[in-house]
Formats: sequence, structure tokens, C-alpha cells
Amino acid sequence: MGEIAKKLYQKWWIWPLPLIILQIIQCFIIRDCHNTGGEVSEHILQVVNGRSAISVISKILYAGNVIIWITYIVKRLNKAVEWHLLMMAAATALCIWNILGIGIWWMFNSDLVDDFGKQHNIPENVEYNEPLPSHYSDRVDENGNSLAVDLTDFINPDDISTWLQIKNGLQGGIYHYSLYIPQAFDDGEIWLECYEVTENAQLSSKSIRESTLRKVTKEDKGNITEPMRFSIYEGNWGEFYLARFEVWYMDYATKTKRKLTEKIYKVEGWMR
Repeated sequence: MGEIAKKLYQKWWIWPLPLIILQIIQCFIIRDCHNTGGEVSEHILQVVNGRSAISVISKILYAGNVIIWITYIVKRLNKAVEWHLLMMAAATALCIWNILGIGIWWMFNSDLVDDFGKQHNIPENVEYNEPLPSHYSDRVDENGNSLAVDLTDFINPDDISTWLQIKNGLQGGIYHYSLYIPQAFDDGEIWLECYEVTENAQLSSKSIRESTLRKVTKEDKGNITEPMRFSIYEGNWGEFYLARFEVWYMDYATKTKRKLTEKIYKVEGWMR
């Protein structure tokens, strides 16, 4: 094993090579991005946000190559340093090309601007709620009244349903939610599902469930939970439509799922 490591250490060109190969692969992924139109897959979003496996491995390889480069300098392996830096420059140039390709496509590709909000007008016969402004306290009711004094003024502790509060985030399409968890709840999981009202189309199904999923703990019972952030991706800023927020619960012991409550809000999509 020691001989293999020694040979790998002496072959300076091996270390940057995987990084260059990964960046070339990412070039092809970005090329596919340009042909996605309005439907953007989770995989492409991970590439754009630097959370894909390629991006993570590339960061690790960059760190490893810096260590090798420093080692070459300490040991005065001048030729290795020069050629290693040359290949690292090529890898970095490819990485910058990828970043620019993603950024320009992401910012200016008109295909990504969907018209979901324009296609779903707010019906006149449906009552709905407005999300609380982002500067409101997380411990207020929908009229802005503080809940810190006496929770039972606003919530019946014996009610098996939940109290749901949606609050605006710092950008359109980004929201925070809080729940009241009744004391009678058993241990389990609770999450949100969101549907456009007129066509009952589920919104950002995977990401909303992952972002809003929380375990019901002993500390939660009889209290209002800390707010959790989630995003609605359908639509653009300023193009509002109605969404039905459903609170779902799964009991750990029985493995049964049931809808606890629902509430309609006026929402907009986040322009990614």
C-alpha cells in the first residue's frame, strides 16, 4: 500500500486529472440545462446551487490539490510544481467557465420565467388569508395580537386540530410557517402540502415536504413551534394566486397518516 501511495505521489499529473474530468462532465450537464425550458429538475438545481455530487467532490479535490501543491513546494519538486499548477489552471479555467455558463443561463434564460401565476387567477368566491408580513413577531395571531400572554385566548388546548400561521420571507415565494401542536398528540411527524385552489395542482411537492417536515417532540406539545422556511417555485414575483395549505400528520406507533387542518393563502412563486 505504501508503494502505491508513493507512486501516486510522484505522478503529479494524476492529482488534478479527476478534477478536470469532473469539470468537463459538468460542462455537458450545463449544456443540457439550456434545453430544459420551464421544467427545472432537482438535479439541475443542485448543480446551480453548488450542491451536486460533482460540485462537492470538486471542492474536496481542490483542497487536496492545494495540499499536494504545498507539499511539492516544501520538498522543492520544482518541475512537479510547475506542471501541477498548469493543470490546476486548466481545471480552474473550466470551473470558471462552468460558473459563468450557469450564471448567465440562470439570470437571462427567458424559458425559466413561467407564467403559472398568470394562468391561475384568484377566484372571486373563495375566502383567503394574507401571509403575515415578514417583520411580524412569530408569536402573534393573524390580527397581530401577541400570543405570549395567554395561549388559550387564541387556541383551545383540547382541540385536536392545529393552528397554522404562514408568514412572508425576505423574498416573494419564500415563506415561514408555525404550528400549534396540541398536547394530546402522540409522537410522530408533521408536514405541509400545498395545492393551487382552482385546479388542485400540488405545488413544489417534494421540496415543500422536505422543508416543512418536523418531528413532534415532547417540547412541541402544547406549544407553537419555531418557524420553518420553505419555498413555492411555481410562478413569479408579483403574480399572485391562491394556494391551499394542508397540515398532515403521521403517528409513529400506528404508521397512519391523516390531514389535520387546511387554510387558503394568497401566494406568489419564487423567481429562482
